[in-house]
Amino acid sequence: MNATVAIIISSIVILGFGAVISIWIGRKQKGSESWTVGGRSLPVYVIAGSQFATGVGGGVLVAHIGIGYSGGWGAVTYNLLYSIGIVLLVLLAGWFKKQKFSTLPDIFKKLYGDHKIMMSMVTLLAIVVPFGWLCTQLVAFGNLFTEITGISFTILIIIFAVISLFFVLPGGLRSVAWTDFIFGCFMLVLTVISGFYMLNMAGGWSEIAGNVPENFVSFPEGLGAVGLTTVVLWIFAIFPGALTNQMSYQRIYAAKDAKTAKQGFMIAAVVGVFSGTWASFMGIAILSQNPGLENPELASGWFLTQIPTWFLAIYAAFIIATIMSTVSSAVQSVVVNITKDIYQSYINPKVSDRKLISSSRMLSVFVVILAIILALYYPQALGWLEATYAYSAAGLLVPIFLGIALRNTNFLSAKGAMGSISLGICGAAIAHIIGTTIPYAVFGIIGSLVGFLVFNAIFKNKNVSKGEKETSNMA
Repeated sequence: MNATVAIIISSIVILGFGAVISIWIGRKQKGSESWTVGGRSLPVYVIAGSQFATGVGGGVLVAHIGIGYSGGWGAVTYNLLYSIGIVLLVLLAGWFKKQKFSTLPDIFKKLYGDHKIMMSMVTLLAIVVPFGWLCTQLVAFGNLFTEITGISFTILIIIFAVISLFFVLPGGLRSVAWTDFIFGCFMLVLTVISGFYMLNMAGGWSEIAGNVPENFVSFPEGLGAVGLTTVVLWIFAIFPGALTNQMSYQRIYAAKDAKTAKQGFMIAAVVGVFSGTWASFMGIAILSQNPGLENPELASGWFLTQIPTWFLAIYAAFIIATIMSTVSSAVQSVVVNITKDIYQSYINPKVSDRKLISSSRMLSVFVVILAIILALYYPQALGWLEATYAYSAAGLLVPIFLGIALRNTNFLSAKGAMGSISLGICGAAIAHIIGTTIPYAVFGIIGSLVGFLVFNAIFKNKNVSKGEKETSNMA
């Protein structure tokens, strides 16, 4: 059978199955809360599967295997930082669930009050990471399938982006989370299968280790083989970025209780490190067989050209499931920010559930179109990941977590939050433009900390006592 035909058939099967599940779940949807936070009733296995599937995505299939190709066990380090971040995040799951938050900006409203400019700034920053992830997945899909099918990169991105709407439109987060769980299980199985296939293809571990630099495969040295500068960048971008990623917050909100959220995230963290180990191994094994690739992100594509048609069809389904799970989650997350935090909060507060869901579906289409345009303009998967994480962390990390720590004091104010966000973004942007050797996310976080302390000290709410803060203007 022709490889392209085999891939098309496997794609239709996996996407068709996912779409049927999504539509079936969507028919059970009851109200906008189901669209926004999955009805706040998702079980532990769905939380774990959805968090894992969303966090893996095409970044692992392209960028992370590329990290393994160019930096040994570096992808393990990348995923470990992300996993630590989401584990720390769920330490606050009890408080989050008690407040019945729906989006990340709800945290700022609780801490600093309902200030339109501040909420608009936070909403934009909350969108940055999921939108960056959305563009990353489209780029990853286009790069991989152009290599194995010969179909135009542009055409592939457009087709895949349009299909993603069938996973979002029926039921929002509820349908997205359930299809993520199903795809996540499939992904785990294929990860194991493809790992053993690669081990056999490359001639065993001894053969692989003998063909690559020793520091790539040694432990723990291989964890830092990507270079100190890159690891520092990840520490100040990926780790803080995991703490400011709204898609993770939404899955905490969607869990049926705090215990469910904690258990689900712990499982997702462990499986996430496993996926990083797999990505590094795949990259190292590909390097041992073909050390001449000019771009490390082409490593996955090269592997696809070396496997037989029958396995290519199965692996193609694995790729599609992995990327689609993140694309659908990212679209839903971006849309819920705009519809709830802007449209419902300030433009049409009396909007009905039916109208809100209808608006969400229309906006989903617009978001997908915009993502297609930007993905075609800047088709660098790892670049999207690093930039979106860095700017999100620069603007949100300090005011979220210092705000939570100081929530029972009179030190916090909306102007203080805005000052922290503004100096954080400016600090990151200036350092990014100058091209400093120190990762620009560092300057952003330092700037945000300075802004938080200075502006809150100047504008702190003197009218609110320590004991009153929880029930005062944060409501």
